[in-house]
Amino acid sequence: MRGIVVGVLIATCGMLAGLCSARAGAFTMPEGEIKLFAVAFAQEGDQYFDRKGRPQPRDHFLKRELQLFGEYGWTDALTLFAAASLQDISVRGEARSRRTGLGRVELGVRRRLYANDGWIVSAQASGLISGARSSDDLAAIGETDDQADVRALVARSFEAFGGHGFVDLQAGYRARFGDPADEARFDATLGWRRAGSRWQWLAQSFNTFGLSRWDGRYPLRQRIHKLQTGALYDLTAALSLYAAAFTTPIGRDALDERGLVLGLACRF
Repeated sequence: MRGIVVGVLIATCGMLAGLCSARAGAFTMPEGEIKLFAVAFAQEGDQYFDRKGRPQPRDHFLKRELQLFGEYGWTDALTLFAAASLQDISVRGEARSRRTGLGRVELGVRRRLYANDGWIVSAQASGLISGARSSDDLAAIGETDDQADVRALVARSFEAFGGHGFVDLQAGYRARFGDPADEARFDATLGWRRAGSRWQWLAQSFNTFGLSRWDGRYPLRQRIHKLQTGALYDLTAALSLYAAAFTTPIGRDALDERGLVLGLACRF
C-alpha cells in the first residue's frame, strides 16, 4: 500500500509542472511585457493504476495547491519565467499522512528560434528547487528531489470555423536528482477563439514516461496520461479568468486522478 501511495504523489507533481509549461507554450512575450498567473489546483483520487495499468482501490488522496507563475519579455525572442507554490497534501485510509508547506520553485528561460507564416519554434530550459526537504512523512515522498527540465516547443496558429486557433506541441526531458527516475514529457494544447469573442477554449494532454525504475525503496516505473479541457475568459484586455477540469484515463504506477483548476492572469 505504501508503494502505491508513493506513485500517486509523484504522478501528481509531474502533472502540475506540465500545466505551468502548457500555459506559456512556444510563444514568447513582447519585450518589456509581464504576465502573471495565480492558479489554484484541487485534485483527488481513490484508485491507482498498478504496474500493469489495471485500476486498483487505494487510500483517498487529496492535494490542494496555490501557484504563482510569471513571465517577462527580456527581448521579443527571449522570455524569462518563474513559479512558486504552496501545497497541502493528505493521504487518508490505511496509510495516513499530511504535508503542508512550500512546493517547488521553478526558474527558467524560453528562446524563440524560428517564427514564420504562423509557425513558432522555441527551446526552453528550467531548474526546479524542492520546498520539501524530509521524506519521513509519507505525503512528502516524491516532493523532495530537485529537477532540471529541457524541452523543444513547436506552435502553429491558424484560422478555422470563423475564429483563431493554435496548436502547441512540447517534447521534453526531466532530470530528477533523487530516487525518482528521469522522465520524458510530451504535452499538447489545442486552443480556439471565435472572432471577436472574449472566450478561448482549450483542450490539453499531458504525458509522462518514466525512463527507468526508481532507485531506493520503491521500484516504480511510471506512465501518466492526463486529459484537460477548459476555457479562458477575457475580463479586460489585461485581465483573464481560467477554469478547467482534468482526469487520468490510463496510466501505470500512477493515480487515477481527477480535479479542477481555477486561475487568474494579468498582463501589463
